Amino acid sequence: MTPPPIFQLSRLSGGGLSALALWSSLIAAGAQDSTTVFSEVMYHPAVPGGVEWIELHNQMSVNMDLSGWRITGGVNYTFAEGTTIPAGEYLVVASHPAGMPGAVGPWIGSLDNSGETIELENISGRTMDGLTYSVSGRWPVGADGSGATLAKRNQRGSGGRPESWVASWQIGGTPGARNFSEGLTLGPTLSLAPL
Repeated sequence: MTPPPIFQLSRLSGGGLSALALWSSLIAAGAQDSTTVFSEVMYHPAVPGGVEWIELHNQMSVNMDLSGWRITGGVNYTFAEGTTIPAGEYLVVASHPAGMPGAVGPWIGSLDNSGETIELENISGRTMDGLTYSVSGRWPVGADGSGATLAKRNQRGSGGRPESWVASWQIGGTPGARNFSEGLTLGPTLSLAPL
């Protein structure tokens, strides 16, 4: 395998280690850079006035302290001191958390049924994840008032593209739990031979 040009240049000048570090950081910059991400959204409940909610997923193998973190955009919520998500687990933030065991909230505002932008900011104000959903274009319309949620296909993948989301298979979604079973592949059908 031929090393990237930046590494070849550095090796010639004797700076191979620093070039390798630079190359690694450039590759890492393309990867998702977040510890906690949006995983599932109930933005248009089937019942008028029903509970809206947003699920977060901790991608880390350690507990994440969300004290002082915020969800901003169509809704605004600041996480209370001591709020944590266990390693690899989920946390639901709801418009009316009383009807959802383990959920936190309430938030100020509401999620727009026709599309919205929400962001998750850490205590320093850095955007950890963002989602701008819609009911048009390539966004799945099945989550628009049917009782299904907007569910992320791959918990570790980027959530910024419409193709990263589908309508949940369960009415009411899977608040506080994995969206789909392990090993389940979601995506377009691929034909290997002409029919």
